[in-house]
Amino acid sequence: MPERDGYIPGVPCWVDTSQPNPGAAAAFYHDLFDWELEDVMPPDSPAKYFMARLHGGDVAAIGPLPEGAPPMATWNTYIWVVSADETAAKVREAGGRTLTEPFDVMDAGRMAVFADPEGAVFSVWQAGTHKGARIVNEAGSLNFNGLNTRDIETAKRFYGSVFGWRTLTIGGAELWTLPGYGDYLEERDPGLRKRTAEFGTLGFEDVVATINPIRGTCRPAGP
Repeated sequence: MPERDGYIPGVPCWVDTSQPNPGAAAAFYHDLFDWELEDVMPPDSPAKYFMARLHGGDVAAIGPLPEGAPPMATWNTYIWVVSADETAAKVREAGGRTLTEPFDVMDAGRMAVFADPEGAVFSVWQAGTHKGARIVNEAGSLNFNGLNTRDIETAKRFYGSVFGWRTLTIGGAELWTLPGYGDYLEERDPGLRKRTAEFGTLGFEDVVATINPIRGTCRPAGP
């Protein structure tokens, strides 16, 4: 797969991790994945945001915890959108909550943070100069995203309304799909549809994430 230069609306496009100690986390992930790391914040900024790269292409980032957040590291998934503000309205209409209102990240883009009806947290990214992960599906880079949920039917209604996602079942596993995503990938990787059909996974080219059912009585939710 060639290096990415942007995504289409509704596709997970970026991940970063919020850390109590970004510098220590940067050292850990450098050793783990051989990431090249650069603090991209202005020199006078007290905060650090380390861009992680493989072969010179952005793969993820490491930043500080949001103000007031519990001292616990998290990974955050960003979904590409045309307008963070319009997505905020869709989230509200579909029964979700806005945790962080849309705001500009310098000239890199515009983002917001939301929770779905069950409480799973996700972010959206309206691209400026930053076009999301450039390297994906390689060792040390983003490969897949998944939603952990106890209420699959509510999740289907919510994410279908906000992003146009549908579901596909392959081998007993239920997956999120975005109609048309396979066409986008086929243009960049000719023969993709034929290869997925040969593997008996027709339709997998439209998959954007997994659905992971949670069994049990307590209700912690997460992305």
